[in-house]
Amino acid sequence: MAPVDVINVIIVGGGPVGLALALDLGRRGVRSTVVERCSSTGTGLIAKASVINERSMEFCQLLGIRNDVASSGYPEELPADTVFCTALHGHFIGRFAMDSNRTRKLEPQSSQVMQRCPQCWFDPLLARAVVRQGMADIRYGIEVVGCVQDDAGVTCFLKHLGDGRAEQLRARYVVACDGPSSVVRKALGILFDGKDLGFAISAIVRVDLSRYHPFGAAERYMLMSHDGTWANFTAIDGRSLWRFSVAGGEKKVDPASIDMPALLERAFGRDDVEYELMRVVQWRRSQYTAEKYCKGRIFLAGDCAHTMPPTGGHGLNTGLGDVMTLSWILQALLQGWGGQGLIEAYDHERRPVAIRNGSEATKNYTIWIERQGREKVLDEGLEADEYRRMLGEEMAANMRPEFRPVGLALGYNYSASPVVVPDGSPAPPDEPDVYIQTARPGHRAPHCWLKDGSSTIDLFGRGFVLLSFGAEAIYEHRLVDAARKVHLPLDCVTIAEIEAADLYQRRLVLVRPDGMIAWRGDSLPDDVEGLLDRVRGASIAANCETE
Repeated sequence: MAPVDVINVIIVGGGPVGLALALDLGRRGVRSTVVERCSSTGTGLIAKASVINERSMEFCQLLGIRNDVASSGYPEELPADTVFCTALHGHFIGRFAMDSNRTRKLEPQSSQVMQRCPQCWFDPLLARAVVRQGMADIRYGIEVVGCVQDDAGVTCFLKHLGDGRAEQLRARYVVACDGPSSVVRKALGILFDGKDLGFAISAIVRVDLSRYHPFGAAERYMLMSHDGTWANFTAIDGRSLWRFSVAGGEKKVDPASIDMPALLERAFGRDDVEYELMRVVQWRRSQYTAEKYCKGRIFLAGDCAHTMPPTGGHGLNTGLGDVMTLSWILQALLQGWGGQGLIEAYDHERRPVAIRNGSEATKNYTIWIERQGREKVLDEGLEADEYRRMLGEEMAANMRPEFRPVGLALGYNYSASPVVVPDGSPAPPDEPDVYIQTARPGHRAPHCWLKDGSSTIDLFGRGFVLLSFGAEAIYEHRLVDAARKVHLPLDCVTIAEIEAADLYQRRLVLVRPDGMIAWRGDSLPDDVEGLLDRVRGASIAANCETE
């Protein structure tokens, strides 16, 4: 048999998480191969993600696609409001107001603004960027049917869906981004634990909603009855395409058996609406997390590693966070300056984030379906009007963490990671809608505007960065020399701005390639080699067995 060429990284799954990984690996000089079972990148109208949060937009800036996302075509003038009502031609309950893309202000803790970009636009945008970069080979119409690994690499067994032809690919590492039903995760025997939250039904509807209700422009209309929120319209393109979702039952049904016109008529509150019903699907709402995120040379990311309800839009953003952490770890392992302890660190860092974000998404969903106190929501009269007004205020207050989750986007922390050096400082509160910047080790390096108009965030994303705060540059030669000996990429940056020094709180701060703080102090430790061994995973043995 002819020798098999060994690829650096095989990425199983060409959705947004897999494509983002390929793009960031390429930016780091690492070539990869993406294997996708579909015949092309998905451009069809699908009831999937559309919110790209502040941290993900920071990643998009780093990946060179920020402007593409911001100008993807979503209307800037559409307010991001959510309207609560009994039907579009029914009783008004309340409103949660949010600025449009045009009027939305930067959060003071980030250099980027949250954007709406439906996945049917976001995925092709990523695929085009990967092709332009030229560092990854995207292979469509191929399914991974199994894999085996040894101490040197992983062999993937492929099936070409067009003609059934079998093929083998060999890689040093494999990343599974192949969704909740992941073939790779199942082949590894990794448990996928959690809970089902019932089925939901979604339809893509083309309709000019503004003609049929008096509530004004919004991104979302939540429809309430005695049983809580039973359905909602959510904007896809911000114009005429809407995702209509109905809380489903406990059993899977044939979508063809669903009387969608009747459900839509109930939602419209009238029978004269002109619309086009484009697609109906049933899907499972769940919160699942993989028992572990790595096994030997194979890693899990995105929906393969975690599922969560879409309430809040955290699934895609959590997946992007997975691969932006994993990317530099793979670079370090492949280029030899990272130790095997980085493999275990990936599990320690990203799995708790998925549990945290998934729990918050589930909590948001329970607010949607709350039935208690909904008895009068459909009644007529002044008393019912006052009841609906109070309910609307309650809904808007309770759902703020879902619609403005800046804390969830930016506030996760890796302080328990084996490759982070704690300094004994307390963590700030972890609230979904509140984010307090901190330079505590294990947290995202804080954003601060510099005098040249750039952000501190722009300093990170390649190798390690040692920040030195003060008016005069002090060359930390001991750390530089130690980094050079182990080939660890390190830049030293002096920041004179007092505001930044106050925010980072220590004279020296070491930031990782993913923008997370690894260590800080007012002076370097005596054992700088030990410090570098810790943060690059060289002093920690990997504990992700291959069998």
